[in-house]
Amino acid sequence: MKKLLFISGLLLSCCAGCANHHYTTEDRESVSLYLRLPDVNRVQLASSVDHYQLHDTTKNTLGFWEISMPLTPESSYFYVVDNSIYLPDCRFKETDDFGSENCLYRP
Repeated sequence: MKKLLFISGLLLSCCAGCANHHYTTEDRESVSLYLRLPDVNRVQLASSVDHYQLHDTTKNTLGFWEISMPLTPESSYFYVVDNSIYLPDCRFKETDDFGSENCLYRP
């Protein structure tokens, strides 16, 4: 089911011309995040779910970096791409205590 949602989201976004290629899917217990940056070496995710610890993502055959995290009522996150902070074009954003923005995930 998760793969079907991912493929559906991918097709819809490609047809819509989305430039940043950032997607999420969810099930009852987790949310999966996908970031298409095929030419980078390493992508990590930091999330408020666990006090912004860095987690390595996995690159799939389509060039998407993917990771799953527990589904919570709301969480903020950002990526670290090749040792630089990266914020994709996400639907919701919030300003953190340091004046930077984070993506905000709301199921």
